[in-house]
Amino acid sequence: MGKRHRAEEDRLVRRYSVGRRRRQGQTVLAELDKHYPGAKKYEVAGFFFWQGDKDRYNAAHAERYEQDLVHFIKTLRKDFDAPKAKFVCATLGQTKKGAKGNEGKIIAAQLAVDGRSGKYPEFKGNVATVYTNPVSRGGSSNGHYGGNAETYMNIGEAMGQAMVKLIETSADSSK
Repeated sequence: MGKRHRAEEDRLVRRYSVGRRRRQGQTVLAELDKHYPGAKKYEVAGFFFWQGDKDRYNAAHAERYEQDLVHFIKTLRKDFDAPKAKFVCATLGQTKKGAKGNEGKIIAAQLAVDGRSGKYPEFKGNVATVYTNPVSRGGSSNGHYGGNAETYMNIGEAMGQAMVKLIETSADSSK
């Protein structure tokens, strides 16, 4: 099997895995009362995404990361019938801005989709990327940051703050 074919196969497997999780989320929402007794309706206001570790080991994945991430954001919104849903992406904690190689390609892609970058005008005010290196407290993504709870708390809080800012900005602009 050639390198190109293997890279495409790997990408399809990755998409299947993400797609399977997305379908699980859709199933929970379709069976809302089963999982949340008494609930009658829901609204998908936003998505959180902190990923990229496995892609850094595959040059083809890293090369296509930005294109795939843009497609992923649009697909989530379509599949969950949430065209105005906010999206917050977090970078890998061990990767610094300006990094080289596959990690550099991935962080550049993650920063490019941030609505403030201007690269994707349709993401302005509804997509944010959180640069996590300054709040990561050791370890790396493939080692789950050494199990350091502070890293997870810091990144979770930063992602939450980014989502609140997107929602508040959206509310202010609709007044």
